[in-house]
Amino acid sequence: MDHLVEEEGGTLTEQQTLRVPVAYTGKTLHSGIPVCMRLLPAPAHTGIVFRRTDLPGEPEIPATVEHIVSTNRNTTLGNGVAQVMTVEHLIAALRGMGVDNVIVELDAGEIPLGDGSAQTFVDILQKAGLSKQAVPRRYFRLHKAVWVSKNGSHMIALPAEELKITYTFVTDHPVVGTQFGEYTITETVFERELAKARTLVFGRDIECLQQQGLGRGGDLDCVVIVDDDGYRNALRYEDEIVRHKILDVVGDMGLLGFLRAHIFAVRSGHRLNKGLMQEIRKHSNLTIGVGNR
Repeated sequence: MDHLVEEEGGTLTEQQTLRVPVAYTGKTLHSGIPVCMRLLPAPAHTGIVFRRTDLPGEPEIPATVEHIVSTNRNTTLGNGVAQVMTVEHLIAALRGMGVDNVIVELDAGEIPLGDGSAQTFVDILQKAGLSKQAVPRRYFRLHKAVWVSKNGSHMIALPAEELKITYTFVTDHPVVGTQFGEYTITETVFERELAKARTLVFGRDIECLQQQGLGRGGDLDCVVIVDDDGYRNALRYEDEIVRHKILDVVGDMGLLGFLRAHIFAVRSGHRLNKGLMQEIRKHSNLTIGVGNR
């Protein structure tokens, strides 16, 4: 990040937080345990902060790329004292619905799964309502193209006036095949086109995941399970898989705050998303400017 600049013209988009606190209790995807989560209003420039109320001193973890400690099947944040797993769906909902500042209190080390998508979190945000804070929103804005590539997976981010994500999901799986999706991320688009898309799990991988201590809370209500001869449950969208991959990109990039860029991704996951965010931090300005909402 080079410096903070203010753009000219138009109406500045204000930062937002929750109007009132809201709570949700449910099981987690990977550990499978119940967790109570509370979302609390926060002052301008707070960002998203996780607070572990079950630990001594209630340690806090800022939701930033610098605090990523694992990208193994989810994005996990930590500060050396505490960790929070599977933050990407909640952060996708917060950024997708235009939330700048919030405290997320948890009595365990993982975000509740909800229905396996971001829809549960969109619902509770709408229940709480949003409040404008009379302070301009800040955006990361690229001044050059940046990219990362590893083992046949690729991501590139180009300068743009809005956040747009173009994703190609590539697989030789006989049922899933290759899927393509492209969306400009606004609140309306996020809620209508992306929020309901659930995580994909290949049936052949379930036992291996559970041996790693992952996926213990998943079931047919909250994940899309696909075998070689078809899906075990009904899809919410014909291309639900690529839509969820785009949702994950929104969630991971949300660790930067609000981003203006056109992101092209091929076979990317949380690990490559982290790499792209690190490159964006090196080659972007933090601006105060007009939003795209």
